[in-house]
Amino acid sequence: MPNPRNIAFTIITTVVIPLLFFALLELGLRVAGVGSSFEYFHEIDIDGTPHYQENPDFADQFYPPSLNIGPLENTFTTERSPELVRVFVLGGSAALGFPHKNHGFDRLLEAQLRAALPSQRIEVINTAMTSVNSHVVYAVANSLPADSADFAIILMGNNEVVGPYGPGTFNQNFLASIGVIRGLQALKRTSTWQALNSLIQQVSPNDAMQELEWEGMQMFTSNGVPQDDPRMAGVYSHYEDNLVDVIDTLRGKGMHVILSSVPVNLRHSAPFLSVRSGDLSEEELNQWRGLTRRGAESADQENWDDAVTGFRAALEIDPEYADTHFRLATALENLGNHQEAEAHYRRALDLDALRFRADSRINEIIREVAAGLEGDDFSFVDSAATFEQASQPFQPGWNLLLEHVHYDFAGNHLLAAELSRSIVTRLVPAGDFVPLPAAEVARRVGFPNFDTTAEIENLQGMIQQPPFPGQSNYAQLAAFLDGKRERVKAAVGSSADVIQKRKDIVVSGLADWKIYFELAVLNERQRNATAMYYHLERILEIYPHNRETYMKIAQAMSRDGKWNEVIPYLERSLYYTRGDEEKIAETIGWLGSAYLRTGDYDKGTELLLQVTKDYPEQIGLTLRAYGNLIRNARDRGNDTDLDRYVTDVQRYARSLVRQEKDKEFPLLNQRMSQIMTLAGYDEEAAEWAKGQTQ
Repeated sequence: MPNPRNIAFTIITTVVIPLLFFALLELGLRVAGVGSSFEYFHEIDIDGTPHYQENPDFADQFYPPSLNIGPLENTFTTERSPELVRVFVLGGSAALGFPHKNHGFDRLLEAQLRAALPSQRIEVINTAMTSVNSHVVYAVANSLPADSADFAIILMGNNEVVGPYGPGTFNQNFLASIGVIRGLQALKRTSTWQALNSLIQQVSPNDAMQELEWEGMQMFTSNGVPQDDPRMAGVYSHYEDNLVDVIDTLRGKGMHVILSSVPVNLRHSAPFLSVRSGDLSEEELNQWRGLTRRGAESADQENWDDAVTGFRAALEIDPEYADTHFRLATALENLGNHQEAEAHYRRALDLDALRFRADSRINEIIREVAAGLEGDDFSFVDSAATFEQASQPFQPGWNLLLEHVHYDFAGNHLLAAELSRSIVTRLVPAGDFVPLPAAEVARRVGFPNFDTTAEIENLQGMIQQPPFPGQSNYAQLAAFLDGKRERVKAAVGSSADVIQKRKDIVVSGLADWKIYFELAVLNERQRNATAMYYHLERILEIYPHNRETYMKIAQAMSRDGKWNEVIPYLERSLYYTRGDEEKIAETIGWLGSAYLRTGDYDKGTELLLQVTKDYPEQIGLTLRAYGNLIRNARDRGNDTDLDRYVTDVQRYARSLVRQEKDKEFPLLNQRMSQIMTLAGYDEEAAEWAKGQTQ
C-alpha cells in the first residue's frame, strides 16, 4: 500500500509549492507594477468623483500593440441614477460605425432615445472595436463593471473567421478548444506571462509580428477558408459558446441584453474569394470557363435570359463556385425572379472563402440562441430580417450598406430605430413608440458634414487594396462610391451653409456636444473667435470629458495671450491623456511655458525639466522644452542656467545621434542649430547646421 505521507509529500513538492511560488511571483510582480492591465475600463478620479475611462491597451492581449487596435474614447461617471439610461454597445467595426466617425448607429440610437425619453439623461457607450470577434467581445463582457449600465446591445458575427483565433486570421493559430483559448488569454493577462514575454523580446527582438502595421483587410487575403474546411465546425461552436456566455455574463451584471442578428450586403458585395472544386478534369474546367464567359458577356449586354442559361450550366459543372452564384443571382434579379435570386445570393455569401461577412449559419445560431432564452432581461432584434424587409423586393445592398458589412446612414438609421424600439418599450411599456424618421435624425446629428466626405474618400482608398479589386463587381463598387462622394459634397454645401443648419439645431435645444464641437471648428475656420469660444464652453457643460475641447480652448487663449486662463484648461486635459506619453509631454510642456509667461518661473521650470527627464523619447517635445528653458534663462539674464541647459541639450542630442535616433527625427540638426542660435552659441549652431557635431 502507498504510504500516505509519501503521497502528501509528493503532492506538496510537485503541486502546492510550485503553485505557491508562482502565486507569490505574480503578487510580487503586480505590486512592482510589472505588466499591463487588460481591464476594458480603468477607474480614475476626476475632481474627487470616480469615473470609468477606456483602457487603450485592452486589445493588446489579442493583437500586437503596433496595430493600434483599441477602444473608442469614453469617459463617464461610475455613479448611477434613476434619471440616467446607459447603454453599452458590443461588437466589431460594423457596431463601431466605420467608416462614419461620428454618425454610426450609436449616435443615431442616442438621438432616438433622447427624443423618446426627454426627461432622462442618455449615455450610449460604444465598446466595439475594429477586426474583433466573439472571443474579444467575451473578454469585453467579462471586464465590464457590474451594474454599470441598464442595457447592453450585442452586434457581432462578421469577424469569426478572420478575428483572433479564427482560422483565417494572421497572428494567432486556430485552436479547436475554447477552453484552451480562454486559458491562454487568462495567462496573457498575468504579470508573470507579460514579464516573461518582455524578456524574450529583449533577448530576441526580431519577432516581425510585433512590428506589424495595420493594413486593413488585405492582411487576411492569403488565409482563405472554404465552407467545407473542417475548422468551420469549431468556428461556429466557438461563436455559439461565446455568444451564450456573453449574454449570461451581461445579464449577471444587471444589464438587459439586446441581441441583434447581423445584416450584411448580399446584393452588391460579390464574393472576395471563390474556390473551384478540386476534382474537375481539364475538359470540365474548359467547359466551365466557356460557360462562365458566355454568362458574363450576356450580362454585360443585359441579355439576362442567356446569362442565366450560361451561369446555370456553369454551376452544373462546379456547384460550389461562389461568384457564379452571385452572377446568377444578379441575372435572375434582373428578370424579376427575386425569390430564386435571394437563394443564390445567400449561397454566394456562404461559399465566399474570404469570410469577412457573417454567413447564414452565424445568423441561424443567433436566432437559435435567442429562441432558447427567456426572462425580462433579454430581447432579440432580428436586424437582418429588418434590412431584408426594407430592401424588398431586392436583398440588402447599397441602399443600406457602403460595401460588404459597413452601414451607410440609412442602414445605421434602421438599426438605431429598431434597437431604440426595444429599449423604449422596455422602459415605457404602455407607450406607443414611433422612431424619428431618418431626415429628422440626420438633422439632429448633423449628417452629412465635411467629415462624411473625407470618410467616403477614405473608403475609396481602402477598396483599391485587396481583396476588393478581386470582386467581380468591383467597377460598380468604385462607381457607386464615386457617386456617393459627389452626392455627399452637394448635400453638405459651404461652411456657411453648415453653420446655419447647425445653428438651427442649437436654437431648437436639440444639439449634442458633437454639434457644438463642429460649430466651434467651423467658426474657427471662419475666424469668428467669439462664436468658437462660446461653442467650446457649451461642450464643457454638456460633456466635459473631451480632451480636444480643452486643447482647442488652450490653443485659442494662447494665441490671445490669456496665459493665466490657459493653465486650468491644460491641467484639466491631463485627465484625458490616457497614458499617451506624447500627449502627456505636450501638455506638461505647454503648461510649463504658460507658467513662465505668467511669471511663475519656478513652476514653469519644474514642468519643462519634467518633460526632459521623463519623456526623452518624445524628441520634438523634449527639444521644445529645452528651447523654452534656454529662452527664459536668456531673457532673465541667468547665465548659469543658460549654460547648464545648453550643456544638457547638447548631451541629449549627441546621445540621439549615437543611438541613431536622429533617423527617427530628421530635423534634429536643424532644431539644434536653432536652439544654439537662441542661446547665443553661434559656433555650436554652425556645427549643428552642418551636421558636424559629435
